[in-house]
Amino acid sequence: MNFLYFSTLKFDEADGAHNPTQIARALARRGHSVLFVEPQPAAARDAEPSLEIVALTELGFTQTQLRRAWFGLETGELETVANNLLARFASWRAAEPRAAIYAAPFEPFARLLPFLRARDFLIAYYAMDDFAAAPALGYTQFAPAAEEYLARHAEVLCAVTPAAAQTLERFGNTARVIPNGVKLETFQTRENLPPAPLERGELTLGFWGTLIDAMFDAELVAQVARARPQWKIHLLGAPDPEPHRPSITAHLKNFPNIFFHGAIPHNDLARYAAACDVMLAPFPDNAFTRGRDPLKIYEYLAARKPVAASYAPQLADTPYVFVASAPNEFIGAIEQAARARVDERALAAFLEKQSWDARADTLREIIRGASPQARGDANILPTLAQPDARALARYTEMLERELEQTLVWARELEALAKKRGGLRRFLSSQVKRI
Repeated sequence: MNFLYFSTLKFDEADGAHNPTQIARALARRGHSVLFVEPQPAAARDAEPSLEIVALTELGFTQTQLRRAWFGLETGELETVANNLLARFASWRAAEPRAAIYAAPFEPFARLLPFLRARDFLIAYYAMDDFAAAPALGYTQFAPAAEEYLARHAEVLCAVTPAAAQTLERFGNTARVIPNGVKLETFQTRENLPPAPLERGELTLGFWGTLIDAMFDAELVAQVARARPQWKIHLLGAPDPEPHRPSITAHLKNFPNIFFHGAIPHNDLARYAAACDVMLAPFPDNAFTRGRDPLKIYEYLAARKPVAASYAPQLADTPYVFVASAPNEFIGAIEQAARARVDERALAAFLEKQSWDARADTLREIIRGASPQARGDANILPTLAQPDARALARYTEMLERELEQTLVWARELEALAKKRGGLRRFLSSQVKRI
């Protein structure tokens, strides 16, 4: 088959551990032609032989359009992108069926659906999160109207959890559940290496992931740190990636038993897990949490560590994951996890069924069994954007910050030029050096 995979995550995000990258890789390993479309060019694009990666901005989508799409604003013409996509399809095997897989309701991607269906693409929406809950957390790039359009018009509808699938089914079509998976080799190949040199406590707790308030409950972790000062808590991941959100660092930096380690290469995570007694998943109490199938849970288990999680009832039946449904239960969940004795054989049997290859095979078979809809109108859809006042305010603030930074750079350049005998002479000298 020929697959077009639309992802709002770069191919190398989190070192390529995410669902879209791993499913695309698995499909390519099975000999399918895969064109992976990311928002902007990834720094690393090492891929399977039949997997091609291209950024939306490399297809003619401007940086201004991309920024507007990320803030939920209208993005304008897509004909250039569509025509450049057509050129990429030219190398595909003509006799093979085509399918477009959408990982998220990103407005510019969704608008291309009729254009693709008119060119014999079957449409699959495989939601990697419960995106109906995302706008409430400030994720403006996921347009509700785009999700409704995808859910109503895709031949294949899938989601990573029953809760997310149920959300999609409110539009009238049946959604299948295909959970996330794990790349076991990442953790198995690190088993014989020494643990990372972490400061240890009576209990040593670890977390990895993005430290952002929508996905990390800082106050819950603070309660643990206050109540159990003899425990050591190690946080791995980029802190506060979005400056407009409440700061995780500011909330936790004064605790002597909490340690920030910054972003760690994905291949090194197993060494850090080996130095911990329990891994944490301190999720916030919100609908987005309850619709997620967190990748880190599979990774923690692949590192052979028990897990304490919060507000995630969908994880209750996962082996060695202890779920708290209230703040005062989280310490108890950690203590339960610390007492657990992991049955290596049973856990290995569970993990073998969670491979990305298995997930890709399931998705492929569902797509193969689907019946394509009639072609219909081939025009690119008009805008699906429905920006609210908050999105517009954030967009304006971003532009103001960029303008302020540009003015700072201009003043620095002007001061440097004065030292070098004037702006014209300084610029002339720089051109000669080039």
